[in-house]
Amino acid sequence: MHMSKPTTDLKFNVAQLLREYVGGSRRYDFTEPVLRLDDVLEMRDVVGAVRFTRTASGVLVDVHARGTVVMECVRCLNPAVQHIEVRFRDEFHSRIDVTTGTPLPQPDEEDPFYLDELHMADVGEMLREYVLLELPMQPLCRPDCRGLCPECGADLNVEQCSCGSTSIDERFAALRALLKPE
Repeated sequence: MHMSKPTTDLKFNVAQLLREYVGGSRRYDFTEPVLRLDDVLEMRDVVGAVRFTRTASGVLVDVHARGTVVMECVRCLNPAVQHIEVRFRDEFHSRIDVTTGTPLPQPDEEDPFYLDELHMADVGEMLREYVLLELPMQPLCRPDCRGLCPECGADLNVEQCSCGSTSIDERFAALRALLKPE
């Protein structure tokens, strides 16, 4: 199954920068109300800054961004708000020489980021990938989340259930005796 990549408006035209000397740079601030991370997750209220620096093979990009991602708590299934802040440096490689229009040799890197034919740098896609790496594997709504009762499904953060969840599997009864104080 092929999943389409979400699109963003964080595309910057760096054609003029590519015509400059190596070391030339530009800085931009950005805000993005919603950055789609995948089919379910999105980062909201994204604010940040990006600096492009001309290199011999393309454009070096330094990004600092922050925003909020709402995930599902792994213990109680309630919303788990994650405040995410990322800083990263990566490089966009040119496929086409900006002055002559001829194709350029490509780097040997695995999965590099490329400028498109119009010399646009899609910082949104790069940011999306770095944010996904920053997300917790097991998000919690709060550090002391008690989760759900395994018997009745009650949210133990809200109420104490009386379903008898202290019953123990008979196969482990001998282990319970080891826990009792003498």
